[in-house]
Amino acid sequence: MSSSARERLVHQVHKLERLEAARQAAGEELRDAFAEAKRVGYDPSTLKAVLRLRKLTPAERKEQRALEAIYLAALGMLEGDPLPDEARRRLDEQDSAPPKPERSSGQQADPKEAKPRKPAGAPAPPPPPQMPMNLKDPEEARKEGRDAAAAGKRIYDNPFPAGDPCRAAWDEGWCEQRKSHGMETPAAYQRRSKPPDRPDKAAGAGEKKGAA
Repeated sequence: MSSSARERLVHQVHKLERLEAARQAAGEELRDAFAEAKRVGYDPSTLKAVLRLRKLTPAERKEQRALEAIYLAALGMLEGDPLPDEARRRLDEQDSAPPKPERSSGQQADPKEAKPRKPAGAPAPPPPPQMPMNLKDPEEARKEGRDAAAAGKRIYDNPFPAGDPCRAAWDEGWCEQRKSHGMETPAAYQRRSKPPDRPDKAAGAGEKKGAA
């Protein structure tokens, strides 16, 4: 091996060693950060899911939630929660436009498929009812949510109807105010049920108990 080839090899080995050390240090810092979050009341597995979602775009997050809801609905696991609007829209698009059978060139049109003609002078059908216009900006609704939380109102006091973007903004403002009071982590942000023990841990505990 020539001296120049050996120098390149040594350079690459040293570089890889530095990267391995940096990766190990970053992994230790990450574990410490999750442990600290757990000590103050946050759930590490939920934090990991949030970190994965933050890597997605808003459109990708919306699609992810819609697909999850559709899968859960198919498995009977919605647990009483309604489908989100995006999931309903996906299912409605799937069912509202069934494919029509193709007709061969020599086949005549079915007279039943012909659309009935409206009689002359027939009144036009009334237009569908229009949804009320949203006259508030979501940022205004978010401020109202903060003010409502500061005044001691409940999350159920959200005045905006379902489907209004201000409803979610109000909820966000309410939650933001409730967790910014400087006290311990709110109970709503913590896992309420104890996660099940892993089989390997349970087996290890049984062996230790038997040995004692």
